Amino acid sequence: MFKYKRFLSGMFFLVGYVALTTVLCAGIQTGSFTIAAFNAEWLFDGVNDRFAPWTSPTAADAHLARIGSVIAALGADYVSLEEVEDARILGRLADLLSAFGYEQIFVQGRDTATGQDVAALSRIPPDRVGRTDARAKYPIFSSNLTCKSGSKGVSKNYWAELEIGVIPVTVIGVHFLAFPDRCDRAVKREAQALVIARLARDALRQGREVIVLGDMNDFDGTVLDASSDRPISIVLKTLKDPDPTRPGDELHNACDRIPQSERYTAWYDRN
Repeated sequence: MFKYKRFLSGMFFLVGYVALTTVLCAGIQTGSFTIAAFNAEWLFDGVNDRFAPWTSPTAADAHLARIGSVIAALGADYVSLEEVEDARILGRLADLLSAFGYEQIFVQGRDTATGQDVAALSRIPPDRVGRTDARAKYPIFSSNLTCKSGSKGVSKNYWAELEIGVIPVTVIGVHFLAFPDRCDRAVKREAQALVIARLARDALRQGREVIVLGDMNDFDGTVLDASSDRPISIVLKTLKDPDPTRPGDELHNACDRIPQSERYTAWYDRN
């Protein structure tokens, strides 16, 4: 079941301060480009799914229709999605939303445990798409977590290069390990954040604007959620400063643009 709690450990937009809302984009409403991140909560087909809650294709189809309705109501020009089974189910979602003219962005991930992937729908066709298979050792430099050591990659990630008007933009979609308050998970999630930070750094050094968004499963220690939760990790801190050679943070949590009382999401509880 889903319980709703006033905290924000999931969906984040980390963006530069480029004025994306002022550019002109072909096929997009003049003067705007809207972006959304949405956890589709097991967007699977209901056939031989190991963990998905849908007991039949009929139940899965009903969920697909609900997800389509939410995205249609959002009407965003770019939608990054988490918990997508494969390219085929993404295509079915795009078909439901054919009026929006979405291009599908899907790069096969590496999550063999759940079979989940990240994906996107974009009204601007991407120039290039891909993913990173890089890994980072943990604990990462400057981490206070010492409960485990090893190396970790990001099984669920993609990147897409777009031209939004005349601005070259790299969008990076992620879904990090869950459980923000467990050291054994947080120390690995910090390594995942470092992998993505390096990817963002490289894009920034190419003169591109960068957007990192998705389900990061952690708290921001400076942009607090509605419950003022504090992280035990430096996941968001690492992501916001992908290039330590530059002064200050290169990326900024878009949640700082909304009142603290509105910074919350869903809390999944199997019980």
